[in-house]
Amino acid sequence: MKGSFLTLIALVICYLLLHLMPGHTPVSDIPYFTSSDVSVIAHRGGRGLRPGNTIEAAVNAVNLGSDVIELDVHLTADQILVVRHDDNINTTTNGTGLISSMSAEDIGQYLANFHSVDFPNKEFREDIKVPTLESMFEKLPNKRYLIELKPKDELTADALCTLVIKSQLEEQVIVGSFHSATLKYFREKCPIVPTSIGQSEMVWLVLLERLKLGHLFKTESYSIQVPVSYGGYRILSPSLIDLAHRLNMRVDVWTVNSPEVMREVINMGVDGVITDYPDRLISILNH
Repeated sequence: MKGSFLTLIALVICYLLLHLMPGHTPVSDIPYFTSSDVSVIAHRGGRGLRPGNTIEAAVNAVNLGSDVIELDVHLTADQILVVRHDDNINTTTNGTGLISSMSAEDIGQYLANFHSVDFPNKEFREDIKVPTLESMFEKLPNKRYLIELKPKDELTADALCTLVIKSQLEEQVIVGSFHSATLKYFREKCPIVPTSIGQSEMVWLVLLERLKLGHLFKTESYSIQVPVSYGGYRILSPSLIDLAHRLNMRVDVWTVNSPEVMREVINMGVDGVITDYPDRLISILNH
């Protein structure tokens, strides 16, 4: 009994010492964040309105008034980045095969407008293709991008760094990934291009916030992308948003398609909303 009491006292003292420790220096401002308004972030270019991760979707999102285009990238066998969520072309195209085993030219021969599941009542132009990331940059050179590295490998990270710098879009791109090790490598390889935090970093941030020890969180990232809930647990909260802001990080919430939830997270103080339906979010923000 005495031993348990002493252990409890020791834990309390440790907690208090951690609570009193000085916090890490917040990251500096970057040109990517130019507005205090809530950003409309078109998920896969607004996949609720056009076939996702296509130039057609991105152009439509821009024409609607979206601020940021969210995209996913994979690397082909000939080391070219293509805009694609899955690691294969089996879904939503009329072809099959792993992207890493195909050339960009091979992938480009297939149609990417097969969305009978998502869009059973819509028809799209028959020449919609899986785009390269470079062609996306060339089509929309003045837009901001949130780009997710889907694979874990370093080659994809290298290719993305090279293309962003070649395209002179260092101030218009933020790179994210669920793989924290991939993000760590990208930051070391490409420090000039800002990143968001990875999944394991997100877990650590949420844990520290719940323990009221968020000041101990150290990061080189400039934003977090966070769901409202995950696995039945509520993740997004005013206190988490406040902590991120104190660390000078932007908070973007994903993937929000309900107008009611859009209004809720806007009122909570998020900086951006990632949505399949940018038209809905724009309508809410305009009213």
